[in-house]
Amino acid sequence: MKRGLKLGFGIPLVLIGLFMTIAGIALVVLVGSDGSFTLPATPATSSGHALVLEALDLSGSLPSSGSFAATVGVTVQENEGAGDVFVGIGPAVEVARYLDRVQLDRILQVNWPGGMRTEAQPGTRQPKPPGTQPFWVAEAHGPRATLSWPVAAGNWTLVIMNASGAAKVSVIASGSVTLPALGPTSIVVLVAGLAILAGGVLLTISGAKTPSARKGVAPPRPDEPVAGSS
Repeated sequence: MKRGLKLGFGIPLVLIGLFMTIAGIALVVLVGSDGSFTLPATPATSSGHALVLEALDLSGSLPSSGSFAATVGVTVQENEGAGDVFVGIGPAVEVARYLDRVQLDRILQVNWPGGMRTEAQPGTRQPKPPGTQPFWVAEAHGPRATLSWPVAAGNWTLVIMNASGAAKVSVIASGSVTLPALGPTSIVVLVAGLAILAGGVLLTISGAKTPSARKGVAPPRPDEPVAGSS
């Protein structure tokens, strides 16, 4: 292969391989081999009765099983001796009815690597303990409550409360999203990126080499007879 072709193919392959390698490393670090992306633990408080994350509006085309089926995990741990805590996911309409006219804080934004932005909603009604409600599709309670929810189509709301329903919620919360397909995909991207990068480097080095000059015929020595002379 000519030098120009080697460089023309080698340099783009180096760039593509480098990009894929970086992307693969990032995916492996973020999601690991099991395809799980985790948000670090962060304190969360409310002077009201609940912390609410709304607008989990999920499409009906989401797969419900297999490697592309996502699972949401949420863990909350009581903080400042607040007692047992509760975490649950339920239909948005049912949750809105349950927490109607209840003082709470809405979670507007979850930050990376930690922290959240909330907005207070005033209210005067005392809610019943959340564990008595029948509409939760996933729930957990205790000093450290962990739920795992296979993502399903619909409009859902995440709620964090004291298990008693009392005001002044104080927890340490963390979450995760697991998509099994991401684990093998990240490894494939990393391996392919390394292979393309290695091939590109070899082509580039080969194309950058200057061809060695052909050795000329040494001139005859003065004491040697010239060919054809008599």
